[in-house]
Amino acid sequence: MTQPQPVRTGPCEWPLNTAYCKGWEAIDEAARTAATDLATEILWALSGRRYGVCPATVRPCRRNDHDAWLRLERWLPLSYGSLAVAFCGCVGHICSCSSSGCELSLPGPVHAVTRVLVEGAVVPAAAYAVYDRRWLVRVDGKCWPERQDLTVADDQPGAWSVTYERGVAVPAGGQIAAGHMACELAKAMVSDTTCRLPRRVQSLVRQGVQQTFVDPAQLAKDGMTGLPEVDQWLRVVNPHRLPRDSVVWSPDLDRGRRRTS
Repeated sequence: MTQPQPVRTGPCEWPLNTAYCKGWEAIDEAARTAATDLATEILWALSGRRYGVCPATVRPCRRNDHDAWLRLERWLPLSYGSLAVAFCGCVGHICSCSSSGCELSLPGPVHAVTRVLVEGAVVPAAAYAVYDRRWLVRVDGKCWPERQDLTVADDQPGAWSVTYERGVAVPAGGQIAAGHMACELAKAMVSDTTCRLPRRVQSLVRQGVQQTFVDPAQLAKDGMTGLPEVDQWLRVVNPHRLPRDSVVWSPDLDRGRRRTS
């Protein structure tokens, strides 16, 4: 069981690299803050809503194995004997729930675990490890508590909780792209004529020279911004313009695990 988490309408954390924005510090602070918020929300959406790390706290409550057995999984061969491996928490090669108390599935992806609290005591970081950005495993020979008293605070007897960072950290390229985007948005807000964002004007004739501009509405439809530095990064991380990260699962996939933190 997890505590209610706010619905994500933007990244919880998206660092900006504004080293290449000339005059960034001279722009009004309110405009910089607004431009930062707008730039990170735009790039978060256009990149597939998968970047950005958010703090999360869960209070695990082990599922009753008897109830889990009643939920049939048709893709599992009957010869294995267990039809509830996905609900018991089993992650090994053998379909058994005997070790589910030592391995905890967290809503992921898990970037890093910051604290595990069991009955008011902090569990040492060396006592657990994270595998596949999802499984919190005890590595000190002990197991996680089987019971959770949700009527008391997480630091009281009979209760425990896991606090961690959930999500995928923004890569360096995304930080630079967000810096460029915020820079141009801030310039637009203060009516700086050096702003490079595309305008609604599609063509302009001046002194016999005709200029044609890309329609920003079409750019938005194509998942682009009109800034070459930003669009190049978007094409790399989200070439198919997916609205969010996709997940592929198959019972034939290798079930080997990899330690991620």
